[in-house]
Amino acid sequence: MFAKFISAVLHPFLMPLFTVFLLRHFDVYLSNRMDVFLYLTLIILITAVATGVSILVMRNRGLISDLDIRNRSERFTPFLIVLGYYVMAYILTLELTGISIPVLYRSLMLGLVVSILTGIVITTRFKLSMHLLAIGGVLASVIYVGVLHETSDVHWIAAIVLASGLLAWSRLELKAHTLQEVYVGFSVGFVCMFCVLSLQIG
Repeated sequence: MFAKFISAVLHPFLMPLFTVFLLRHFDVYLSNRMDVFLYLTLIILITAVATGVSILVMRNRGLISDLDIRNRSERFTPFLIVLGYYVMAYILTLELTGISIPVLYRSLMLGLVVSILTGIVITTRFKLSMHLLAIGGVLASVIYVGVLHETSDVHWIAAIVLASGLLAWSRLELKAHTLQEVYVGFSVGFVCMFCVLSLQIG
């Protein structure tokens, strides 16, 4: 029961939302620009809801066996749909919307796209953990922004590392993934997000 609770609370759909809230602590700009914070939060919230509804519809129509999509052969189409939603979310942060979003947060959204796309490519051959991919991206974001603004908080970083460990344990306990799949998922999420943020290519 506890493992299911951890997997639900630290679900990949919720990780981008947690990231934006956490970054208010590390970025003075975001903490002082409520309009930008609310805009990013709204985009991510709508994307999370749309993603969740789409997965639920696919489950109800028998297109996937379960909401966690444990069967690797069933993952491509739903992940492609998720990718489409996050591409649209990224587009909404570009200058063409008329709202000025700093390159750091455009890069954050692009990092989500790159992480999901990389996950899709790897999933064609290997079933990595998307839960760990997502929280790996959270850790990379918090570390990068903390170092960039010299606001690193070891307590928050330690808390995310601890949460990552609990999440990995829950995925193993639920027999949703192997140890290798958990490690690969976390590594891919961390590296993809950190690289995109470092390059500031949003």
